[in-house]
Amino acid sequence: MLGASPAMVVAKNPPGPGPEAKSPPTLTGQLYHSTKKTSEKFGDPAAVAFIALDEYLSKGVDAVANLVSPGRGYQPYWFNLPGQIAHQVGLAAATFGPQSDLYTQQAKNTRYIFVLVRNNPEEIGIPKSGEFDLAYFMDKAYGIGDYENIWSVEGLGHVYSQRTWILKHNVSEDAHGILIDGQAAHMPEKSLTMMHAGLGLALAESFVKQLTLDSSTQEVERVLKAFIKMCRNNSRPGYVGCALESLGLVTRCFNYPMVDLVQRVLADVDPITWEFFWRGAGRALYFSPGHMMQPVASPWIAAEMEAPNEQAFKILKAGITWPTNIVNMRHPEIFEDLIKRRGAEEESHGTIRHGVAASTTMAMDITPNHPVVKSYLEYKPKSSDPKVQSLWNKLVHEPVYRAVHRYQPILRRHQMLDQVFRFQDLDALVDRLEASEAGAGAHAAHSAVDGRK
Repeated sequence: MLGASPAMVVAKNPPGPGPEAKSPPTLTGQLYHSTKKTSEKFGDPAAVAFIALDEYLSKGVDAVANLVSPGRGYQPYWFNLPGQIAHQVGLAAATFGPQSDLYTQQAKNTRYIFVLVRNNPEEIGIPKSGEFDLAYFMDKAYGIGDYENIWSVEGLGHVYSQRTWILKHNVSEDAHGILIDGQAAHMPEKSLTMMHAGLGLALAESFVKQLTLDSSTQEVERVLKAFIKMCRNNSRPGYVGCALESLGLVTRCFNYPMVDLVQRVLADVDPITWEFFWRGAGRALYFSPGHMMQPVASPWIAAEMEAPNEQAFKILKAGITWPTNIVNMRHPEIFEDLIKRRGAEEESHGTIRHGVAASTTMAMDITPNHPVVKSYLEYKPKSSDPKVQSLWNKLVHEPVYRAVHRYQPILRRHQMLDQVFRFQDLDALVDRLEASEAGAGAHAAHSAVDGRK
């Protein structure tokens, strides 16, 4: 009606297949459902603006409600408000100072990756319908560039999983083997983590759309159990967590009002998947249209406001660190700025350290001998402040080095790479795995001696 170009108002990606939510009984539910259906009709520029404004409106309503109630976060609303205001004002002021180029570059990097994932079928030329040659398009996905491999392969996994689910299984919740059988049986090992993340995206899109704000606890539980079952039945051993984490990404990035309902039920249904959920939600906070311009709306403040408890808060912060590190790895001064602002505060919590280690492990696994990672290891902070230099070494250089030389090789060997999608002590994990290897070696040696006797 306004004469906007088709590129803005014609959706490039169809909604997830499968059934829609039942007709909501309340006005609130109906408005939410109508909003979701409207956003699906937009092309990327309009969709991004629509999703961002919808979140801002929701948070505006929450802010009014928080005047008389504690809000969604686990800490009192007024307790954190002064610090949040100071943090946001500081970010906004920095855009007019010497750091302005950093924030501009970070926004460009984030937009580039967001669009790459959203437009992946178009980028590598996947047909809009029907079966396609996975091996051929795997080569095309890897051909975009070493830096882009994580996201181009994730996008390919999304399209392949969705297409296979439709064509081979008729969108059945009893589907098996999507990333195990058929063409997927011949996928290169280096692609498996993000192909499974793409599987999770495809499944999460379809299952979350079955819910509204009016959905009963029983209905949410049914949908979540079906999603978890599908991830397990269609993932290879050691990669199911990659798919489970995508539930948090899809829910928080594109279904913001549903986060609290989903996480509350999920905490009872499957506490481990709940951890993966919040890890994906942290990643979503970075990529969410409402937080792409961090000087306007910081994802770190959103994490503080939205976390239901301290454990979720830590997981969210590790999740935000994941893309902040890997998306901006070609411009390490961006992450150095984060270390200056938040490094000392997060040092004892392990959140930044984990996000750096996990994302770098992913990068090295999907792109062996990753040249950008190797260059990143050689970066020296521009700051002359000894504290910043010490924090960079402890929170960035050291976990990157360990990711390259320890975490990725050992986790790959034990088929446990999906564990980097969960907030935990990676050193303790690989220590246990190394100990199990040593124990198995000793047992084999004793058996050989006994055999000779």
